[in-house]
Amino acid sequence: MLGAFFDDSGTHAKASLVVIGGLLGSDVQWDKFAVAWDARLAAPLPGMPPLSHFHLSECRAGDGQFDKYKQAEKDRITYLFRQIIFASGLVSVACAFDLIAWKEIVGKRKYIQDALPSPLEMCLAKCIDLVVAYARANKNGEQVIVFVDQGTRKRLESWVKVYKLQAEQYPELVSVIFAPVPRVVALQGADMIATESYQYGVKWLQHGAKTIANPHFQEYLQRDLSVGLVFGREQITEAVGLLKKKLRKSM
Repeated sequence: MLGAFFDDSGTHAKASLVVIGGLLGSDVQWDKFAVAWDARLAAPLPGMPPLSHFHLSECRAGDGQFDKYKQAEKDRITYLFRQIIFASGLVSVACAFDLIAWKEIVGKRKYIQDALPSPLEMCLAKCIDLVVAYARANKNGEQVIVFVDQGTRKRLESWVKVYKLQAEQYPELVSVIFAPVPRVVALQGADMIATESYQYGVKWLQHGAKTIANPHFQEYLQRDLSVGLVFGREQITEAVGLLKKKLRKSM
Protein backbone atom coordinates (compact mmCIF):
# COMPACT_ATOMS: atom_id res chain seq x y z
CA MET A 1 0.00 0.00 0.00
CA LEU A 2 1.21 3.50 -0.89
CA GLY A 3 0.42 6.66 1.05
CA ALA A 4 0.37 10.16 -0.45
CA PHE A 5 0.19 13.16 1.88
CA PHE A 6 -0.60 16.67 0.60
CA ASP A 7 -0.66 20.20 1.98
CA ASP A 8 -1.52 23.53 0.32
CA SER A 9 0.20 26.89 0.05
CA GLY A 10 -0.80 30.21 -1.49
CA THR A 11 -4.44 30.21 -0.39
CA HIS A 12 -4.25 33.70 1.15
CA ALA A 13 -6.12 36.57 -0.51
CA LYS A 14 -3.23 38.24 -2.37
CA ALA A 15 -1.42 35.08 -3.52
CA SER A 16 -0.19 35.04 -7.12
CA LEU A 17 -0.41 31.26 -7.32
CA VAL A 18 -1.77 28.35 -5.36
CA VAL A 19 0.09 25.10 -4.76
CA ILE A 20 -0.63 21.64 -3.51
CA GLY A 21 2.47 19.61 -2.73
CA GLY A 22 3.35 16.49 -0.88
CA LEU A 23 5.06 13.15 -0.63
CA LEU A 24 4.40 9.61 -1.82
CA GLY A 25 5.82 6.40 -0.39
CA SER A 26 5.25 2.88 0.83
CA ASP A 27 4.29 1.85 4.36
CA VAL A 28 7.92 0.88 5.04
CA GLN A 29 9.19 4.24 3.82
CA TRP A 30 6.64 6.15 5.88
CA ASP A 31 7.51 4.17 9.00
CA LYS A 32 11.17 5.05 8.52
CA PHE A 33 10.24 8.68 7.92
CA ALA A 34 8.04 8.91 11.04
CA VAL A 35 10.71 7.51 13.37
CA ALA A 36 13.35 9.93 12.08
CA TRP A 37 10.97 12.92 12.03
CA ASP A 38 9.78 12.33 15.59
CA ALA A 39 13.39 11.97 16.76
CA ARG A 40 14.33 15.30 15.14
CA LEU A 41 11.31 17.03 16.69
CA ALA A 42 12.42 15.75 20.09
CA ALA A 43 15.99 16.98 19.59
CA PRO A 44 16.05 19.62 16.82
CA LEU A 45 19.42 21.31 17.43
CA PRO A 46 21.90 21.33 20.33
CA GLY A 47 20.59 23.57 23.08
CA MET A 48 17.17 24.03 21.49
CA PRO A 49 13.96 22.74 23.12
CA PRO A 50 11.84 20.05 21.46
CA LEU A 51 9.44 21.10 18.68
CA SER A 52 5.76 20.17 18.81
CA HIS A 53 5.74 20.11 14.98
CA PHE A 54 7.74 21.51 12.06
CA HIS A 55 6.13 24.15 9.86
CA LEU A 56 8.51 25.55 7.23
CA SER A 57 6.95 29.00 6.79
CA GLU A 58 6.97 29.47 10.58
CA CYS A 59 10.63 28.48 10.61
CA ARG A 60 11.55 30.81 7.74
CA ALA A 61 9.80 33.72 9.44
CA GLY A 62 11.35 32.98 12.84
CA ASP A 63 7.91 32.86 14.44
CA GLY A 64 6.53 30.80 17.31
CA GLN A 65 8.83 27.93 18.21
CA PHE A 66 11.59 29.44 16.06
CA ASP A 67 11.71 32.93 17.54
CA LYS A 68 15.08 32.19 19.16
CA TYR A 69 16.60 30.63 16.02
CA LYS A 70 19.27 32.57 14.13
CA GLN A 71 19.34 32.38 10.32
CA ALA A 72 22.05 29.73 10.27
CA GLU A 73 20.04 27.63 12.73
CA LYS A 74 16.87 27.97 10.63
CA ASP A 75 18.79 26.82 7.57
CA ARG A 76 20.33 23.94 9.50
CA ILE A 77 17.05 22.59 10.87
CA THR A 78 15.42 22.90 7.43
CA TYR A 79 18.30 20.93 5.95
CA LEU A 80 18.01 18.21 8.60
CA PHE A 81 14.28 17.71 8.05
CA ARG A 82 14.80 17.71 4.29
CA GLN A 83 17.41 14.98 4.60
CA ILE A 84 14.84 12.82 6.40
CA ILE A 85 12.64 13.06 3.29
CA PHE A 86 15.54 12.12 1.04
CA ALA A 87 16.81 9.29 3.24
CA SER A 88 13.33 7.77 3.33
CA GLY A 89 13.23 7.59 -0.47
CA LEU A 90 9.90 9.41 -0.67
CA VAL A 91 8.74 10.90 -3.97
CA SER A 92 7.96 14.62 -3.87
CA VAL A 93 4.88 15.70 -5.87
CA ALA A 94 3.61 19.23 -6.53
CA CYS A 95 1.28 21.23 -8.75
CA ALA A 96 1.21 25.03 -8.97
CA PHE A 97 -1.60 27.09 -10.52
CA ASP A 98 -1.10 30.61 -11.92
CA LEU A 99 -3.79 32.72 -10.21
CA ILE A 100 -2.80 35.90 -12.06
CA ALA A 101 -3.47 34.25 -15.42
CA TRP A 102 -6.68 32.73 -14.06
CA LYS A 103 -8.04 36.13 -13.03
CA GLU A 104 -7.04 37.71 -16.35
CA ILE A 105 -8.53 34.93 -18.51
CA VAL A 106 -11.62 34.05 -16.50
CA GLY A 107 -12.21 37.43 -14.88
CA LYS A 108 -15.61 37.75 -13.21
CA ARG A 109 -17.40 35.40 -15.61
CA LYS A 110 -19.21 33.35 -13.01
CA TYR A 111 -20.53 30.83 -15.53
CA ILE A 112 -16.95 29.77 -16.24
CA GLN A 113 -15.97 29.73 -12.56
CA ASP A 114 -18.99 27.56 -11.78
CA ALA A 115 -18.37 25.18 -14.68
CA LEU A 116 -14.67 24.56 -14.05
CA PRO A 117 -12.96 23.20 -10.92
CA SER A 118 -11.40 25.89 -8.75
CA PRO A 119 -7.61 26.41 -8.99
CA LEU A 120 -7.12 24.53 -5.71
CA GLU A 121 -9.29 21.66 -6.95
CA MET A 122 -7.31 21.52 -10.19
CA CYS A 123 -4.07 21.33 -8.21
CA LEU A 124 -5.37 18.40 -6.18
CA ALA A 125 -6.64 16.68 -9.34
CA LYS A 126 -3.26 17.03 -11.05
CA CYS A 127 -1.41 15.79 -7.95
CA ILE A 128 -3.65 12.73 -7.74
CA ASP A 129 -3.11 12.11 -11.46
CA LEU A 130 0.66 12.28 -10.93
CA VAL A 131 0.45 9.88 -7.98
CA VAL A 132 -1.67 7.37 -9.89
CA ALA A 133 0.59 7.62 -12.94
CA TYR A 134 3.65 7.01 -10.77
CA ALA A 135 2.00 4.01 -9.12
CA ARG A 136 1.13 2.54 -12.51
CA ALA A 137 4.55 3.14 -14.02
CA ASN A 138 6.76 2.25 -11.06
CA LYS A 139 4.74 0.25 -8.51
CA ASN A 140 2.73 -2.16 -10.69
CA GLY A 141 -0.47 -0.27 -10.01
CA GLU A 142 -0.20 -0.58 -6.24
CA GLN A 143 -3.14 0.95 -4.35
CA VAL A 144 -2.85 4.44 -2.86
CA ILE A 145 -4.49 6.24 0.05
CA VAL A 146 -4.33 10.03 -0.23
CA PHE A 147 -4.27 12.26 2.85
CA VAL A 148 -4.91 16.01 2.60
CA ASP A 149 -4.63 18.81 5.16
CA GLN A 150 -8.02 19.10 6.85
CA GLY A 151 -7.78 22.89 6.59
CA THR A 152 -8.75 22.50 2.92
CA ARG A 153 -11.74 20.27 3.60
CA LYS A 154 -14.48 22.83 2.89
CA ARG A 155 -12.86 23.80 -0.42
CA LEU A 156 -11.98 20.30 -1.60
CA GLU A 157 -14.50 17.89 -0.11
CA SER A 158 -16.97 18.17 -2.99
CA TRP A 159 -14.17 17.52 -5.49
CA VAL A 160 -12.99 14.49 -3.54
CA LYS A 161 -16.48 13.02 -3.99
CA VAL A 162 -15.95 13.16 -7.76
CA TYR A 163 -13.14 10.62 -7.43
CA LYS A 164 -15.41 8.25 -5.55
CA LEU A 165 -17.69 8.30 -8.58
CA GLN A 166 -14.78 7.41 -10.89
CA ALA A 167 -13.58 4.24 -9.21
CA GLU A 168 -13.24 2.43 -12.54
CA GLN A 169 -10.94 5.14 -13.89
CA TYR A 170 -8.85 5.24 -10.71
CA PRO A 171 -8.77 1.66 -9.37
CA GLU A 172 -5.48 2.42 -7.57
CA LEU A 173 -7.08 5.18 -5.49
CA VAL A 174 -8.52 3.63 -2.32
CA SER A 175 -9.69 6.83 -0.62
CA VAL A 176 -8.95 10.49 0.09
CA ILE A 177 -8.83 11.40 3.79
CA PHE A 178 -8.53 14.80 5.49
CA ALA A 179 -6.18 14.98 8.50
CA PRO A 180 -4.59 17.67 10.76
CA VAL A 181 -1.06 18.78 9.86
CA PRO A 182 0.27 19.32 13.44
CA ARG A 183 -0.68 15.78 14.47
CA VAL A 184 0.46 13.95 11.34
CA VAL A 185 4.21 14.11 10.74
CA ALA A 186 3.78 12.96 7.12
CA LEU A 187 1.72 16.10 6.48
CA GLN A 188 4.51 18.18 8.02
CA GLY A 189 6.77 16.75 5.34
CA ALA A 190 4.12 17.63 2.77
CA ASP A 191 4.08 21.18 4.14
CA MET A 192 7.77 21.49 3.26
CA ILE A 193 7.08 20.54 -0.36
CA ALA A 194 4.08 22.86 -0.66
CA THR A 195 5.90 25.81 0.91
CA GLU A 196 9.12 25.38 -1.08
CA SER A 197 7.12 24.94 -4.30
CA TYR A 198 5.08 28.06 -3.60
CA GLN A 199 8.11 30.23 -2.88
CA TYR A 200 9.85 28.98 -6.01
CA GLY A 201 6.66 29.41 -8.04
CA VAL A 202 6.29 33.07 -7.06
CA LYS A 203 9.76 33.74 -8.50
CA TRP A 204 9.03 31.57 -11.54
CA LEU A 205 6.01 33.70 -12.44
CA GLN A 206 8.32 36.73 -12.51
CA HIS A 207 11.40 35.28 -14.17
CA GLY A 208 10.30 32.10 -15.97
CA ALA A 209 13.08 29.77 -17.06
CA LYS A 210 15.69 32.16 -15.63
CA THR A 211 14.43 31.53 -12.10
CA ILE A 212 17.15 30.48 -9.66
CA ALA A 213 15.90 28.23 -6.88
CA ASN A 214 17.10 28.75 -3.33
CA PRO A 215 19.64 26.12 -2.20
CA HIS A 216 16.98 24.25 -0.23
CA PHE A 217 14.62 23.82 -3.19
CA GLN A 218 17.46 23.20 -5.63
CA GLU A 219 18.03 19.83 -3.99
CA TYR A 220 14.45 18.82 -4.78
CA LEU A 221 14.76 19.92 -8.40
CA GLN A 222 17.88 17.82 -8.85
CA ARG A 223 16.27 14.61 -7.55
CA ASP A 224 14.97 11.89 -9.82
CA LEU A 225 12.25 11.32 -7.22
CA SER A 226 10.58 14.70 -7.78
CA VAL A 227 7.58 15.17 -10.07
CA GLY A 228 5.46 18.24 -10.63
CA LEU A 229 3.86 20.64 -13.06
CA VAL A 230 2.63 24.20 -13.44
CA PHE A 231 -0.91 24.90 -14.60
CA GLY A 232 -0.12 28.15 -16.38
CA ARG A 233 -1.61 30.58 -18.87
CA GLU A 234 -1.53 28.15 -21.79
CA GLN A 235 -3.30 25.37 -19.88
CA ILE A 236 -5.91 27.77 -18.45
CA THR A 237 -6.63 29.22 -21.89
CA GLU A 238 -7.05 25.72 -23.29
CA ALA A 239 -9.41 24.66 -20.47
CA VAL A 240 -11.57 27.77 -20.89
CA GLY A 241 -11.61 27.33 -24.67
CA LEU A 242 -12.78 23.72 -24.39
CA LEU A 243 -15.50 24.77 -21.94
CA LYS A 244 -16.77 27.51 -24.26
CA LYS A 245 -16.87 25.06 -27.18
CA LYS A 246 -18.82 22.57 -25.06
CA LEU A 247 -21.28 25.25 -23.99
CA ARG A 248 -21.83 26.40 -27.59
CA LYS A 249 -22.62 22.85 -28.67
CA SER A 250 -25.18 22.48 -25.91
CA MET A 251 -27.07 25.62 -26.92
